[in-house]
Amino acid sequence: MSPAVAQSANLDYHERLKRLLPGGVHYNFNMPWEEVPIHFVDGRKSRLFDMDGNEYLDLYARFGAMILGHGNEEYLDALQEAIGRVLCVSHCDFDAEPLELMNAHIPSAEMIRFGLSGTEILQTALRLARAYTGRNRFLRFENHYHGNADNIMGGRVTDPKLPVPVDFRGDYKGTAGRATGVMADQSYMLPWNDTERLEAFFAEHGEELSSVLTEPVCVNGGSIEPAPGYLERLRALCTEHGVVLIFDEMITGVRMGVGGAQKKLGVTPDLTTFGKAIGGGGVPVSALVGKREIMALLESKKVIHAGTYNGYPLGSAAVKATFSILSRDDEAVLHAMHRRAAELQSILVREAQIAGLPLIVQGPPGVASFHCCETPLENPGQYDFDLMSKDIIVATALQRHGVLISSISRIYPNAQLSDEDLEFFQIRARKALGEAKQSIDEIF
Repeated sequence: MSPAVAQSANLDYHERLKRLLPGGVHYNFNMPWEEVPIHFVDGRKSRLFDMDGNEYLDLYARFGAMILGHGNEEYLDALQEAIGRVLCVSHCDFDAEPLELMNAHIPSAEMIRFGLSGTEILQTALRLARAYTGRNRFLRFENHYHGNADNIMGGRVTDPKLPVPVDFRGDYKGTAGRATGVMADQSYMLPWNDTERLEAFFAEHGEELSSVLTEPVCVNGGSIEPAPGYLERLRALCTEHGVVLIFDEMITGVRMGVGGAQKKLGVTPDLTTFGKAIGGGGVPVSALVGKREIMALLESKKVIHAGTYNGYPLGSAAVKATFSILSRDDEAVLHAMHRRAAELQSILVREAQIAGLPLIVQGPPGVASFHCCETPLENPGQYDFDLMSKDIIVATALQRHGVLISSISRIYPNAQLSDEDLEFFQIRARKALGEAKQSIDEIF
């Protein structure tokens, strides 16, 4: 069946959920439309099947978490073995293996702590940095995303002379109920990829900072890669001013390589947060890794990191299986995934040209994004609401024709992406892009 027209079973189920589940969804941002989710009943390799029997190519992968694809037998066997042995204990006899694998591959992983969500493990990183430096403020960047805590989500700078983020009307990451002043009291915000602004800021405020927090590739701001020398200069400035450099590798971690973006780019932070794909997509796992001298504050109990499901057996089994599969044979699985992802991106650009729709793809193959514009974005500030809206129109059209892509245009391949999937994509993309072109012309 074609998923071009929504079927009653999915809609009826959505209405049933809405009676008890707010909005009928498990998460939400401040977007001006209602989401009607697709309810899936089965997944096989790179395909998903919904309640009405429609088939989809999954390039959404649950925000990038499902890196191994659906029904990966080696991964499922590892989880099943853990389930059959021991579940709810604080420590088990296969805790060491995932820690050793991460330590072997990730440059900054001298010590490691596991958690569940990206939001909570990121807050632990900030806490460690404050304790280590004795300073309160941290620096973050426009259109980066680091979880939904009050002190770190959304906002913009209104006075460049004092670059503290504040709430503003229309912020899709803005929220009612935020603690008053929490962003301005704790953080500064700068444009990303601007070395001159960065150096000027450090000259004035460097001694106030406990940490700098950045995505090494700004996937949330459009999959923008760092300008040549930018991360290297940031690393040097943090070292010079005694500031803890934190990489948020929730998205880039293992998708760019098992050593993360930091290994690919050759810049080692002091602390790194991981999540999403490190657990293979089947169970929630996050991780904080970093220099021994900073992580030792947890060992001495000067800094608290608590949580019932930190380092739980099923999570350890998932991380071990994921790193084992992806690191095998010099990361052969990832190389194949990246190659097919690059081919898929070329198909998308070519079909957009046929439809007369301006469209580019940018970013590393495992975390790339498409944008309805003529040239690649150079900084996250260019990813404005109009461009995002055009991208969402394309993503929605693709979904109607059986291709799932994150609504904000990210393309997340998985390890089971096949040549047959590329053929499926080309057929569906041609129809979808023609419809998207018509809609964009009517609106813009």
